[in-house]
Amino acid sequence: LTEARILYEIGSKEGSNARALAGQLGLDEGYLSRVIKRLEKRNLINRTPSSLDARIYQLGLSRSGLKSYDRLVKTAENAVLDMITALPDSTVDQMLESMDTVEGILSWPDLPKPRIREFKSGDLGWVIKRHGELYAANAGFDITFEALVAQIMYEFIEKGGQPKENGWIAESNGLRLGCVFMVADDSSTARLRLMLVEPFARGKGVGQTLIDTAINHARNQGFGKIVLWTQKGLEAACRLYERNNFRLKNSKPDKIFGQDVINQSWELLL
Repeated sequence: LTEARILYEIGSKEGSNARALAGQLGLDEGYLSRVIKRLEKRNLINRTPSSLDARIYQLGLSRSGLKSYDRLVKTAENAVLDMITALPDSTVDQMLESMDTVEGILSWPDLPKPRIREFKSGDLGWVIKRHGELYAANAGFDITFEALVAQIMYEFIEKGGQPKENGWIAESNGLRLGCVFMVADDSSTARLRLMLVEPFARGKGVGQTLIDTAINHARNQGFGKIVLWTQKGLEAACRLYERNNFRLKNSKPDKIFGQDVINQSWELLL
């Protein structure tokens, strides 16, 4: 299995060398050197001195190695095909989405710059789910909070997408990073709702990009001010609001969502 993995890594990446492979695969350099010598003896790989440093050998596949590599890839593809052939297409899509999420989170720093888009099918369920999960984990909120988010979503959709109201998703390479809504309290007051940034994506400007989008929308729609409701203790969110010139108007203790909280109302004059 180790030999197959090393052969695959050499075949799938140009310019491989033993030191880089050892770090990537978590292998002892001495052990890896012995495996490479065995593969070279079996005429599966070639070693050539690096043009930049003669002490480093670049690893590549021989003609026999390429044939072995192709067999490995084909065997893996057939094994995956056997596992998913009987699955409905919608289930395969669900599985691929989960794989994309794992890959995206692990490679987040290298993902393309996040883009902001409007909502599409599947987003509303994600908003409800992630709010419920994150606030349960971080603030101890019970399921009534998730029900409130679902109600907000229902009211947003029921209004039929009024031009003064909108919602946005931040995403990168298909991976959802956060969301925000702007709805109308009345003709002159907009309300910022359901601002969320995934924990792994925080501190990278995603929240600022979302709030910029929402504020610009409110200005363009002629609102005179933006209000929002949150709880004391959500420090990252409150710092973001304060940086964008929102001002805390009042605080009030309450017991909601199974927790004792301090409700806060914030306001931004446009």
